[in-house]
Amino acid sequence: MTTERNIRLLVEYDGSNYHGWQRQENAPSVQETLENAIEQLTGETVRVTAAGRTDAGVHARGQVVNFRLRSALPVRNIYMGLNAYLPADVVVKKAEDAPLSFNARFDAKKRVYQYYILFERTAIYRNYCWTIFQKLDTELLQPLADLVVGTHDFGAFARVAAQSETKICRVYESRWFREKDFLIYRIVANRFLHGMVRTLVGTMVDVARGRFRFEQFEEILLSRDRTQAGPAAPARGLFLEEVVYSPEL
Repeated sequence: MTTERNIRLLVEYDGSNYHGWQRQENAPSVQETLENAIEQLTGETVRVTAAGRTDAGVHARGQVVNFRLRSALPVRNIYMGLNAYLPADVVVKKAEDAPLSFNARFDAKKRVYQYYILFERTAIYRNYCWTIFQKLDTELLQPLADLVVGTHDFGAFARVAAQSETKICRVYESRWFREKDFLIYRIVANRFLHGMVRTLVGTMVDVARGRFRFEQFEEILLSRDRTQAGPAAPARGLFLEEVVYSPEL
């Protein structure tokens, strides 16, 4: 009898041509693309579990997924074979056997996202950042980011239709920094709500360009009311950078 295995993958993808991570009825998704490649390689129909269900147009450098497999194919062959079947905008960076109990979503301790902004037109990075031509008071951004750290109800920054029993998240890190020509927002939390990072970025930028007063940001956070916050920043600037697990996993 073939023994069931639990395979863990580290996946990178350009989300530009996908309607998000999650399998959709009539639109391409990263999940469907990966599952199809697994079936082509192994002959087995699987459902993969991801650490984070990124939205349409969002990218990932460090998505983690797992799936059950009965094939005895070595992980080296899984790594090479999947990359042969996948399109160029989805790449498996690593494949390994994981404990049968491992779950990419529920075992994740922290998720790390970064949002990229440029202040000039770009051909090369046009699908990977938000280009802003208005003047921003960037000195306000870090004090705003500091307000996000801690345990809060982030209902004001989640999609109205977001299905979640609780909108409470614990944010460990929230900071703005510059790297070459990019202004980058980095946020690390135990979990994220749908649209949360993009709405946080959009609202902080709205404060920095004068649409909201600084004091209003905390009022918006405490309101738990999505209609009080600013519009979400474009999806193309957001990257799932890393997922953190306990060392034994």
